[in-house]
Amino acid sequence: MSQTRLQTPDEPSSPTDSADAGSEKLPLDTVFEILKNRRRRDILQYLWEHDGSANIGELAEHIAAMENGIEVNALSSAQRKRVYIGLYQCHLPKMDDAGIVDFDKHRGTIELREVAEQLTPYLTVQTDTTDRVPRSNLYVGLAVGVLVSGGALGAPVLGGIEPLVWTFLSTAALLFVTANQFRAKADGEEDSPLAPVLEHLDAEPSVS
Repeated sequence: MSQTRLQTPDEPSSPTDSADAGSEKLPLDTVFEILKNRRRRDILQYLWEHDGSANIGELAEHIAAMENGIEVNALSSAQRKRVYIGLYQCHLPKMDDAGIVDFDKHRGTIELREVAEQLTPYLTVQTDTTDRVPRSNLYVGLAVGVLVSGGALGAPVLGGIEPLVWTFLSTAALLFVTANQFRAKADGEEDSPLAPVLEHLDAEPSVS
């Protein structure tokens, strides 16, 4: 399932853009406070994907399914309730107080407010960033595969190399590829200039 990550805008908003996104510009502290928690980012993403409105029950099921890595129909009542309570008691009231959403506790409805548009430049949908294979890994894998295959088939020069050397070479290539993949994944997760500020992302405890 898609996950959201933080990304700073390429350019600062112009006065016209700010006016279109709401009557007042959100303070940076408010932006950090709202976006530092994954559940609040997931709430925003869900609302943007559902025309700016939602029912808290459906929202809680969606987030619970994401957090548990299962389909909605596979959720237990305890998993639903835990997320529902967290949204009802903590996250939605906080977003309502910040003026990001209009949360009606009695009706259980959530509506995005116009000012929420100011948060869109900070959010992107992360799809294949963590699954992307660095090109250097492909080159190393191809080179080692050709060399080892040549040695196994007795190719000139390569056929005279001891099997222990091929074992060492294959192991070294595997370690390189693994380390490079982890490094690429880390770069993808920390490429935002906001990352140092939000290094304790999701550290805020959820109400359960």
